[in-house]
Amino acid sequence: MKIKKVSRRVLRQNLLAWALLAPTLLFLTLFTFYPFAKTIVLSFFTRNLSTPNAVFSGLQNYRAAFKDPVFIKVLWNNLRFSLLVVPVCLCLGLLLAYLLNSESKGIGLARAAIFYPNVSPMIGFSLVWVFLLTPQIGFIDNVVRLLGGPSINWIGDPRYVLYAISFVYIWREAGFLMIFFLSGMQAISREYYEAAIIDGANEWQKFYKITLPLLMPTMVFAVTLSITNSVKMVDSIIVMTEGGPDNASSLLMFHIYKTAFTYWDQGQAAALSVIMLAVVLLLTALQYGVLDRHTHYES
Repeated sequence: MKIKKVSRRVLRQNLLAWALLAPTLLFLTLFTFYPFAKTIVLSFFTRNLSTPNAVFSGLQNYRAAFKDPVFIKVLWNNLRFSLLVVPVCLCLGLLLAYLLNSESKGIGLARAAIFYPNVSPMIGFSLVWVFLLTPQIGFIDNVVRLLGGPSINWIGDPRYVLYAISFVYIWREAGFLMIFFLSGMQAISREYYEAAIIDGANEWQKFYKITLPLLMPTMVFAVTLSITNSVKMVDSIIVMTEGGPDNASSLLMFHIYKTAFTYWDQGQAAALSVIMLAVVLLLTALQYGVLDRHTHYES
């Protein structure tokens, strides 16, 4: 009799758990799993303006992608972009979190100001940056010329445009990562620092020996998030450069968007999406292999 009562109670608990999970699972299925599966299937078909009804083409879309010089250039652009912005955003976010990890007066206002670009429309901010970076009349160009430098077309010159986009991205992303690092730092017990002070440790030793090791779980998450965001960045490019000049600022996500909704080649866009996903998974797996083995998780 007892066994039956326990079994019924466990069954009720399991049913309740699945009932609570059902809305989330439904949304994941409709907006994540189904589109993901549909994209993979579509990548093996030709579907464009000349072929409105999908026709099976095997690996043709993938072969066409790697033979396309524009796609190779976009891949190279995204690699350069990620190698530039990910380390800078992580270091700057960590530095800002360290500096703002206190209870000083006005510290909340400083945190809000740094995080503010992440809660405001990036389209509007990107338009502001277009005016700031415009040659001759832009504020930044005027400051450079005032200091004796030449007038530079930051978003119109292939030599500088990727750095201009990177600067705007870092300006936003560093504050976003700061929140995670700040949360991780505030979760570290003060007892560790008190013991270090008794042992005569200075600020650098406390940071290097206590803060950084205990912050590694947050670091693993932040690196993964930063890599993913650097690959799927598209909003600023659409507003500021539209991938130009000569595809110098075109990144993977923008190239996929353009292929799907400008050239209306949905089969090719699906193949490019699968390639982007494979790149992100590979980079994520590599960073987990490097960072996770050096990460200490507190029980």
